[in-house]
Amino acid sequence: MSNIDEFINNFQFAGARPSLYQVTIGSVDGIFESDEQMQFMCKNAQLPASTVGAITANFLGRQIKLPGVRSYEDLALTFYLDEDMNVRHQFENWMHQMAKFKSAYGSNVRIGEEGIATDLKVEQMSKDENVLRQYRFVKAFPTSVSQIDLGYDQGETLEEFTVTFAYQYFDIPEPSAQSIDSTQE
Repeated sequence: MSNIDEFINNFQFAGARPSLYQVTIGSVDGIFESDEQMQFMCKNAQLPASTVGAITANFLGRQIKLPGVRSYEDLALTFYLDEDMNVRHQFENWMHQMAKFKSAYGSNVRIGEEGIATDLKVEQMSKDENVLRQYRFVKAFPTSVSQIDLGYDQGETLEEFTVTFAYQYFDIPEPSAQSIDSTQE
């Protein structure tokens, strides 16, 4: 039977901390300019789940389950807002360029090399500031910029909002521990 000392000994580095991370969003030429402020203002990042569906095949009265298509949940990032409103403005402008109100089409809806999407990285950091694991979200673009709650009773809080991103897939490139690179078969 295990004891407390064995349990403690299995935490060689005192556990990974959810507060040690950084987010990097690639720029989209002429539309979205990422900067250092964006990294510091990112209050919260979620590492989304992925799911492999099950395909059921019937054989001799039995149901056989086979792996199906992998799907990815959206990525959500929450940001603090400074009085210059720059971080929110960047996301609102990005969405405006994809889908303008007065036009049935956005001005730049291509998803390829010079299109509207960019790669986004979420890196989990160690206590000595090394990258433990990097998630790269490929060809991401914002689908939602949340509301900002205002109120007379909120004098001791900072404004914040959440941006939801769709992306094609994520991978875990080198040199991350236990990499899963999409270019490998």
